[in-house]
Amino acid sequence: MAHAILTASSLCVIFICLLLDYSISHAQEFRRILYGTTASPSHLPVWVAKEAGYFEKNGLNVEPVQVRGGSLITLAIITGDLPFSGAGAESVVAARAAGGDVVLLACPVDADPVYLITRPEIKSAQDLKGQASAVTRYGSTTHFYLRAALKHVGLNPEKDMTILQLGAGPEIVVALDRGAIAAAALTTRYAIPFLQRGWPVLVDLSTTDLVYPSSCVTSSRAFIRAEPKTTHEFLRAYVRGIHLIKKDLRFAEKSFAKWMREKDSTIAKKTVEAYARLFKPAPIVPDQGIDNVIQDLVKARPDFKQYIGWPEPFRENGPLEKVLKEK
Repeated sequence: MAHAILTASSLCVIFICLLLDYSISHAQEFRRILYGTTASPSHLPVWVAKEAGYFEKNGLNVEPVQVRGGSLITLAIITGDLPFSGAGAESVVAARAAGGDVVLLACPVDADPVYLITRPEIKSAQDLKGQASAVTRYGSTTHFYLRAALKHVGLNPEKDMTILQLGAGPEIVVALDRGAIAAAALTTRYAIPFLQRGWPVLVDLSTTDLVYPSSCVTSSRAFIRAEPKTTHEFLRAYVRGIHLIKKDLRFAEKSFAKWMREKDSTIAKKTVEAYARLFKPAPIVPDQGIDNVIQDLVKARPDFKQYIGWPEPFRENGPLEKVLKEK
């Protein structure tokens, strides 16, 4: 009897060991991908696809990691530290034109909902002359949006304001709230508290005709050539993430709150609603957005003029087009 019990116990232990061994080996089959993000809600398709298990279903273990600023993300792609990341067109175009191997693969929105918000004592755009504003990093998406907003209200962003580099969105919010800066170009998530308090909005860029590819899926051509299957499976899951956002706002809100550590349910709800309307079911890289960036960069880098009307060096539409044809 004792022998029978021992045998059964042994079999149980063996079964558990085999199960654990299978689980470990199965987990090792997943291709581990570190994906760089910033604090922009435009990265929501990646967070939602992760939470929904879409990447795992495609054999990928995608781990989103926060990086402060698109220029640092672009550098990490060029050095090979990150195979994919979300980056704005400004940093990608600048790096590619300078010879870096980095390319846009998919862009979820044609422009973020961005508000140029000023302190209550500011009565007009002219009052901002000689004042300070801030961005995460020079050459980042926040930098492009700030310059676009200032130009829209008739200011010269290179001469009329001092632009500080503060590292991240929360620091910009604190600086504006405390009066260290007079204005900031803020996405919905960071703008909501100021909008609720009735602070002045000089322009809402989402109501203009601005096209700027923000938080785009970015990689290198070397990686795309070396791992076409990984690229395909990543983009498949990414597109599914966009579709789920539009279908299930509540799921998207939970994903947003988790990855952004957002405790205010109102901010999560309003942010997701704003972006769900803007996310493109087919997130093709907009050529007009690339051209807008080049036109902006030419002022500081006249040699970039050769790229006006020539978007091909900066985007690779083939992998996404293959995914979209499967539907």
